[in-house]
Amino acid sequence: MNTESFKRYSLGALGFILIIAAWWIVAETAFRKSGVIPSPPSLIAQLTEDGFAYYLRQISVTLASAGQGLVWGVSLALILSTAVMLLPRLAPPVSQFAVFVECAPAVAVGPVVLAVAGGRTPSIFLAAMAVFFTTLLGALLGARAVRDVELELVHVYGGKRWDKFRKVRLPAALPSAFTSLQIAIPAAILGVLIGEYLGGVDSGIGVALSVAQRSVQVERTWIFGLSAALITTCGYVSVLGASRVFLPWSTTAKVGSP
Repeated sequence: MNTESFKRYSLGALGFILIIAAWWIVAETAFRKSGVIPSPPSLIAQLTEDGFAYYLRQISVTLASAGQGLVWGVSLALILSTAVMLLPRLAPPVSQFAVFVECAPAVAVGPVVLAVAGGRTPSIFLAAMAVFFTTLLGALLGARAVRDVELELVHVYGGKRWDKFRKVRLPAALPSAFTSLQIAIPAAILGVLIGEYLGGVDSGIGVALSVAQRSVQVERTWIFGLSAALITTCGYVSVLGASRVFLPWSTTAKVGSP
């Protein structure tokens, strides 16, 4: 680790410590009586009292649904973006479909899916909806950033449509697709939480949050909220690290680096 990286990580650690300290001070002063903002020790005490297994069980259920929705949404987006890159005439209908999916309100679509399928299907479906548009848009924007001279060069050397896709459009689309995936992971978690809030399931972060709110269990509510934030942050950082490994040629992979 060089000096610049050490300074960057040191500043990040210092900022995190200052945030925790400020949170602790505010909780023990301005919100001590109301308890709306619990202190870090009270959260640790609640976590110890409930047991890690309880929280891990709820988190794992939400992660499983988010993972399935992410796979479905990203897969469909990549399939359609590949079809558009190979057959540009498909761009208008695919774009219209993507806009329709993005504009459809989750709170209206979720109950319909719940009435039709039930179970965890609404959570998975809403997670897929949440990631579809972002991934599709990112892949297409990256592919369209290709210069005409690059495509003409492949054509001059006898390359066909597939060669243009494999050698030019795909490498250009991957950086944007990875960047979109960084945004898609938090969106998938949010989609699952909305689906769990709609009902039809008895476990997951959304269900536990709803129960904790109704029971006025402030510490437990904060723990689940912070857990969701931590999960999305880990997902974001993981995709960023993967982009650095698999896309070393891309400057896009450096955007947002810590």
